[in-house]
Amino acid sequence: MRTILLGLVVLAGAKVWFQDRAYRAAMSDAVVEAYRERAIEVCRRNAPKRATGARDEAPAQWAAPSQIEAVIGNPDIDVAIWDTQNPLWNQRYRDPHLILTSSAGGRSARCAYDVHEGGAKLSLR
Repeated sequence: MRTILLGLVVLAGAKVWFQDRAYRAAMSDAVVEAYRERAIEVCRRNAPKRATGARDEAPAQWAAPSQIEAVIGNPDIDVAIWDTQNPLWNQRYRDPHLILTSSAGGRSARCAYDVHEGGAKLSLR
């Protein structure tokens, strides 16, 4: 009897896990498709302001980013999770972001587009 009960618990857990994964994947794809063009445009517009080196190559690298993913919060903002009074706390842990990654000319660049505010932050690596 314990074996059957344990099997049912495992099946229920697997069902919940699969539904959660499917829901998150579908929502992530929907957010990426809805905001892709706007994020690319904002990152392209901000690239010449922040990029160091060749200014003509920076806008071209965002024409076709190598990877786009939807995340909650911008991991590039340095705010502690317990510092809820910090004005950047919502951007770090709450607001949805599209993270665009591009590697052009041997350098990796990452642009975090804030869906809520409509702005972007660029970081070169």
